[in-house]
Amino acid sequence: MKFKNPSNDNVEKTTAWAFLWIFILGPIYFLVKGNYRHAIVGLVIGIITFGLSWFIYPFFWKSITKNFYLKKGWVEIQE
Repeated sequence: MKFKNPSNDNVEKTTAWAFLWIFILGPIYFLVKGNYRHAIVGLVIGIITFGLSWFIYPFFWKSITKNFYLKKGWVEIQE
């Protein structure tokens, strides 16, 4: 998926590798991408479930990423 910032034409690309990075790094991936909300929520849920939530969380990376950029006003670029 690719997203474009209409104010400065910056393009951000996400790949299927995000699934693996989220599985391995957990909330650190979302911190690096600037999605602080999911980083904090994921960390709290991970602590409550003793890390079991991170076996499920990566399956939702596409919708989480898409909603994050669209709410910020970015436009999705069709490939």
